Amino acid sequence: MLTIRQTSMLITLQDAGRTGLRHWGMPASGALDWLAHGLASRLVGNTTDRASLEITAAGACLHFSQVTIISLVGADLGAELNDQPISLGRAWLVRPNSELRFTQRRVGARCYLAIAGGFNLAPQLGSQSTLLGAPWHGYLARPLHIGDQLTYTEPNLSLAGRSLDTASSISSQAPIRYLPNRQLANKLQRQFQAQTWQISSKSNRMGYRCEGPALAAPTQAVRSFGVVPGTIQLPPDGQPIVLLSDAQTTGGYPVLGVVIRADLPKLAQRLPLEYLQFQPIGVTLAERAFAEQLNILRANFELEPLILGTPI
Repeated sequence: MLTIRQTSMLITLQDAGRTGLRHWGMPASGALDWLAHGLASRLVGNTTDRASLEITAAGACLHFSQVTIISLVGADLGAELNDQPISLGRAWLVRPNSELRFTQRRVGARCYLAIAGGFNLAPQLGSQSTLLGAPWHGYLARPLHIGDQLTYTEPNLSLAGRSLDTASSISSQAPIRYLPNRQLANKLQRQFQAQTWQISSKSNRMGYRCEGPALAAPTQAVRSFGVVPGTIQLPPDGQPIVLLSDAQTTGGYPVLGVVIRADLPKLAQRLPLEYLQFQPIGVTLAERAFAEQLNILRANFELEPLILGTPI
């Protein structure tokens, strides 16, 4: 059993998300940094439909009552297992009555903790992902709080010691690449690209609100249409909103463009009050960037054991 002894800014259960339900108005949810979740899952032998813990910022403390194997990928939040530092990108043996603490934020914003075999959770609409405020009950509708407990199955201990290079999943300060909406005026797109935007404190898993000199939003009426995670909306106040995993499925604001799938992990590794810049990109390069990330996952189906043995 895993018990939350201390929480952080936000801890939720997230997997690859709910698919095939957007036409019913159901958000996909799922890990904001889908690549980090996927790599963490691979390390402990899970498929990506098994939820990991999405831990936002430092401060959390977790207690494990039974032996298990865990992995951490994504942000470096100063993880310490029984007061000993542990690194990202490895499968770690956790002995009974162990504590895992996230002591300080060093790089990135969100760390993904996967546990061998996954948590014992009944999926909702085909997913173990938390959708905050969802109409169902339990951990898949709310954040994890102090005292919450999650059970897990007995692990395959041979998984301990596997490792991979997670550098590609760690946050980058490079501009966020997006596919621009060519129907909007070029002047508006140039202004959007030239500015540095601050992520608003009012942001959440539904979307990042960007603050900066207001853009002149188009005044003509726009009918509601389908939107996806990464869509960059431009409301009347001229402050862009980048939709994320928990966002609605339709919207009626003008759209500046869509953040490419390959850069959603970089976006997920920023926190409110940090800064963003956006860079236009073409479809061919966007597809190539996504394919490269998929190849990272495929390349780690078979992971080599550490030369020095199990890191305990």
